[in-house]
Parts: sequence; structure tokens; C-alpha cells
Amino acid sequence: MFYLNKGKNENSEWIEILDSNINKLYEWSMKAKNSSSMLAFNKVISHRDLEPKNVMWRQGIPIIIDWESAGYINPMHDLVETAVYWSVDSAGSINKERFLAFIAGYEKRVGSLTANWEVVLDNGFAGKLDWLEYSLKRSLWIECTDVEEQLVGTSQVIWTLEALKQYENMISDIKIWLNT
Repeated sequence: MFYLNKGKNENSEWIEILDSNINKLYEWSMKAKNSSSMLAFNKVISHRDLEPKNVMWRQGIPIIIDWESAGYINPMHDLVETAVYWSVDSAGSINKERFLAFIAGYEKRVGSLTANWEVVLDNGFAGKLDWLEYSLKRSLWIECTDVEEQLVGTSQVIWTLEALKQYENMISDIKIWLNT
């Protein structure tokens, strides 16, 4: 509520979309918190942002860049996040065949996968909510040094709220695909 109230005081362009999704934000935050504690016991070190924009190709050999997000993560959460990154089309829809092919390739390499996929997928809200908070701070001049950064923060608030809603819609399909 702090960011919403501060946004209202500053007449931020995202106040309506934030206000209309405030109950969802609480729900997603609770899912992220609960799932994070359930997955905390099993972590690996990973890039944590292995999407196509962070892979450059040189003579057919991948070169992974942008390691600033690297750290500990649950391996099944990392797998699903990476599969989503590589399966989403330009319209933001997930391609089922690409997603399942990614999972199958991983499974072929490491063996059968066992996970509580609902918990794993709920944990996907955490990173998006963290990015939303960071973007809110930039948009509201709390963690911001110049106008350009503030404008990027503002646009990222709007983008991230849409991404959270899209993710919620996406995970219902993914749960079905992973449990069949």
C-alpha cells in the first residue's frame, strides 16, 4: 500500500492498474512466500536468467552473457523458468510443443523429474514481484538517479503488472502439461 499511496500522491500513470490488481498482488505474494520456503531446502547455483537474449551464438557455439542474476535457485524452478523463457512467442503466449520439448530434453539428460509443480510454479511469482518492487522504487524516485531511469521504472511497473497477470494465466496450462 505504501507504493500505491505514494503513486497516488505523485499521480503516477500506473496507479489504476496497480490499484485494480492489489488483491492479486497480495495473493501472488503469499504464493511466492509459501512456495519459496517449501523449495528452500534444495538449491543449485545457476545463471537464473537464461533466456534467449542472454545467449549469443558464435560459430554455432552458445556464449552465455549477463551473469548478474546468478545465484542459488531450486533446480525445478530454474528448469521451468528457463523452459518458459525459451517457449514464449512474440505475442507472449507459451508454445506447448517447445515447452514440452525443453522439459523432455532435460529429462533425457538427468532422468525422471519429480516435483510438486504447483509449488514450483507458484515460486515463479517471486522474481516478478521483486522486479515490480524495484521498478516501483525507480518510478517513485526512491532508488533512482535520473529522469531516464525514472521513466524506465515507470514503464517497467506497467509491463511487470501485465507479465504477472499473463504468468498466472500461463501456469494453469503448464500445471496440466507437467502432470500428464
